[in-house]
Amino acid sequence: MAGVLNQDWRTELALTVPDFFIPRPGYPPCVPECGAGWRWIIDRCAFRIGAALEDRESFRFERIREHQGSLRIYWGGRLSAAGEAAVREAIDLGEAASQCFCELCGAPGRLYCCEGVFLTRCAEHTEGAPVPVRPGFTNLHLRQKVVTGRVRVVVRSRYDPDLDRFVDLDPDGSGDGG
Repeated sequence: MAGVLNQDWRTELALTVPDFFIPRPGYPPCVPECGAGWRWIIDRCAFRIGAALEDRESFRFERIREHQGSLRIYWGGRLSAAGEAAVREAIDLGEAASQCFCELCGAPGRLYCCEGVFLTRCAEHTEGAPVPVRPGFTNLHLRQKVVTGRVRVVVRSRYDPDLDRFVDLDPDGSGDGG
């Protein structure tokens, strides 16, 4: 029964934004390869992308999967520089959120290691041992940010799961950079 429920949310997601799930010729359709707990993250990501696209732009998910306890989203499309920046931001936020919420149920979670496999789980679904985080590195991400046009710089950001947004840090990591 669980397999049927999992397929249902995946099918429903593809029906909600069908243009995002049109397969490339010669490739299988994109079906999220992750637990139902991350459904809301993918939903939110798709909503953000849909809201950012201009009339002549196109976007598609090519692969959505769990890897090493985190969501990985691969995509393609025809986008302006602004559209591409918005898509990258939405995907970065989704991937960062997946590191803070249980893949199985969506409750707040953290990274665990079970027999060499990394999993993001809540206290109820925990498997293995918690992965230690060095002080100051909790939810820290290096990400690309568009500055002008297509010029990208790498910035250090902290993901805030309560606000579901990034807070850019000063280059020394000491505080809010902007």
